[in-house]
Amino acid sequence: MTNTTTIHPGTQTTIPSTMTVRPTFAPQPSPIPTGTYTVSNGNRTCIKAVMGMQLMAQNTQQKRMKYMAVNPNATQTSGSCGTVQSELSITFSGGCINFTFVKQAPMYYVSKIETRLQLSSAGMLYRAAIHEKLFTTKLGNS
Repeated sequence: MTNTTTIHPGTQTTIPSTMTVRPTFAPQPSPIPTGTYTVSNGNRTCIKAVMGMQLMAQNTQQKRMKYMAVNPNATQTSGSCGTVQSELSITFSGGCINFTFVKQAPMYYVSKIETRLQLSSAGMLYRAAIHEKLFTTKLGNS
């Protein structure tokens, strides 16, 4: 980085010739509400997730982060139970989050998280997907 200095009587100013602009994060909202989300096959529960969810999306035009906490009382849960792979879909006003759970002895893990979020205030649609082994645990644990 090169600095340019201009000196005027009584003042000194340093102006960087190159500058990295980073997004400004808005303050995080108050605590995120926790909900219980389940997927069952008959009377057998294959997924039970107790969690709070907050989505963050960057508005590239305004260079600001938008935060949205998911209200568990205003969601609909669906999904499927499989012997190797199970799905949990959580739908809410303005979007959805989909989780793919995999059973690979001797462990369970989340293999994919996909989300879609429509911010009505900005009129923008955000989509994201993560394909990794997340939240790995041994069979019989959570």
